[in-house]
Amino acid sequence: MNQLIRYYNQNRKKIWGIVIIIASAILLLQLVNYFYKVENQKRLEGGNQTRKEISSINTNTTKVIDNQSVVTGKQIAENDLETATNIIDTFFSYCNGKEIEKAYDLLTEDCKTEMYKNLEVFEQAYYNNVFEGEPKTASIENWYGDTYKVKIMGNMLATGKKEENQKQDYITIVKENNENKLNINGYIGKKGINKTTEKNNIKVEIVNRNTYKDYETYTVRITNNTGNTILLDSRSDAKTLYIQDNKNVRYSSYSHELTEPMMTITPDNTKEITIKFYSAFISSKKIEEIVFSEVVLFNGQLTEKIEIRVDI
Repeated sequence: MNQLIRYYNQNRKKIWGIVIIIASAILLLQLVNYFYKVENQKRLEGGNQTRKEISSINTNTTKVIDNQSVVTGKQIAENDLETATNIIDTFFSYCNGKEIEKAYDLLTEDCKTEMYKNLEVFEQAYYNNVFEGEPKTASIENWYGDTYKVKIMGNMLATGKKEENQKQDYITIVKENNENKLNINGYIGKKGINKTTEKNNIKVEIVNRNTYKDYETYTVRITNNTGNTILLDSRSDAKTLYIQDNKNVRYSSYSHELTEPMMTITPDNTKEITIKFYSAFISSKKIEEIVFSEVVLFNGQLTEKIEIRVDI
């Protein structure tokens, strides 16, 4: 013991120097670790805003996986993501709970009219196909504007089953009567157009457009004041009836769906027709006109073909 005390007294400065160095090293290491954790937390919470997971607005059913538009690459405001997540989550929660009527009530009136005319149609065509009577979860990411790409999966915790086949939908958030509503199953929305042109005593009015993820439909109202029967399209070629965008790109009609009786308008009559076009939803595309390039006019034994263009 005396030897240790003697050694300490003889080497006191050296011993304390070593202790101070070790303590300083430990303190420095702790400070480095602390600042690293703080910086890493900042980076996770908002330092990198280009692509991040918005975990703060995830819910039990839906999960936002990206805060960028898939189409434009632009960052989406977090409150918009939260609004979308909340209503989509509510819709899925109703479906998971088999509260089908409540889920149906979240659809817009246009979606009901164009896609699911009543609750029974919605149950058979959408609920049974997508949910199959079992709980589902969803991950969503912004597609463009208020339209979201939704991947639908089985809820393994609820069913104990491994999901083999994911389903996919495009859901659009719409403000209707100051309430958030949904367009589902790739239905983007409806827009009134009400543009009219008249040629050779034929009046053509473009009433509205319904946009879907993979195509567009236009409701057209034709009034025949020629005194003779007309055929709105000769149907001699799939490209005789088309819409055209601001870059002069043409999108043909689903001509196989247009029968001759459907396209025939007798004298002094008005007919309303819905025409579908191969025109997928693209954010930068601007349709400028619809073109009827071969309208057939019957006059006894004579026929004449004219072109009618209507600005949109």
